[in-house]
Amino acid sequence: MAINESQLQTWSNAPASTKIQFTHEQVRKALEQSETLRGRTYEIYLQGSYANSTNTRIDSDVDIVVQLSSTFNHDISKLSLDQQQLFHQTFPNATYHWADFRRDVIAALNNYFGLASVKPGNKSIKVVGNESRVNADVVPCLQHRQYKSFATWNHDDFVEGMKFWTAIETPSREIVNFPKVHIENGEDKNADHRTDAMYKGLVRVVKNIRRQLVERHSFDPKIAPSYFVECMIYNVPDGHFQTDFKGSLEYAHDFILRRCNPATLLTASHQHLLFGSEPWQWNQQDAAAFFQAAENFYNSN
Repeated sequence: MAINESQLQTWSNAPASTKIQFTHEQVRKALEQSETLRGRTYEIYLQGSYANSTNTRIDSDVDIVVQLSSTFNHDISKLSLDQQQLFHQTFPNATYHWADFRRDVIAALNNYFGLASVKPGNKSIKVVGNESRVNADVVPCLQHRQYKSFATWNHDDFVEGMKFWTAIETPSREIVNFPKVHIENGEDKNADHRTDAMYKGLVRVVKNIRRQLVERHSFDPKIAPSYFVECMIYNVPDGHFQTDFKGSLEYAHDFILRRCNPATLLTASHQHLLFGSEPWQWNQQDAAAFFQAAENFYNSN
C-alpha cells in the first residue's frame, strides 16, 4: 500500500528554526570585526535548502556564501570581439584574488569563533555549531558574471553567479554556481499561477523519502545529493503538480523514470545541464537509481 496523503503532507511542511538566522548573524559579525576585510566589498547570504525553503530538518547544516564583489570573475565568451575589447579596457586586472579572500575569511572566523570551531575543507569552511547555532558551511567566493552584453561599466547585462576553487584536492577545480537565480526560479515555480505552492512541498516530500531510505541503510546518500534531487523536481512540468501530494508524487515519478529526456534537463538556475561529468552535474545512473528506490519505497509503505 502506498504512503497516505496525511504522511506526505507532514513531510511537506518546512521546519522553522531561529538558530539559522542567529548563525547567519554570527558569521556576519565575525567578518565585520576583521580589520583586513573592512576595506573589501562583499556580501553574505544563504544558499541551499534553507535559502530555497526546501529544508526538512531544523538541525541540518546551513550554507552561507561570502561573496567578494570588489574582485569578480567573468565569462565574456558570448560577447562580440568589440565588446570583449571594451570590457578589458574598462576593468583592470585584479590585485586581490580568491585565495587572498579565503585566507582572510578563515582568519576572521578563527578570531571570532576560535580555532577549535573552524575547520577549513575542500569546498567550504565548517563553523561547528553549539546549543545556540547550527553547523555552518561558509563558502568564500568571487562574484561571477556571465555576460550577455557590455557597453560600459554601468550599461551591461549579465547573469550573476558565484565562483570558487577547491582548496585541498590536486589539481584544484573551479566551481561555478548560480544560487541567487536558483532561489528566484524556485519562488516562481512555487507561485500559485504555476504549481499552486505545491513545488517546494513536493521537494520536501522527496527529501524526506530520501532520509527514510538512508536511515534504513538501503541507500547511499552520496549518489543523490539533495541539491540534485531538488533540481530534478524543478524539471517536472507544472501541469504534473496536482492539488494533493499523492497525485503530484506519482506524476513526478512517472515523468522522471519513464517520460523525460535526461539530456534536456537543466539545473534550477537554468545555467547548466543537470546531467554530465562536471563537478556541478549529476550522474544519470545515480539519479535513476534514487528515484526508482523512492518510487518503490512510496509504493510499499
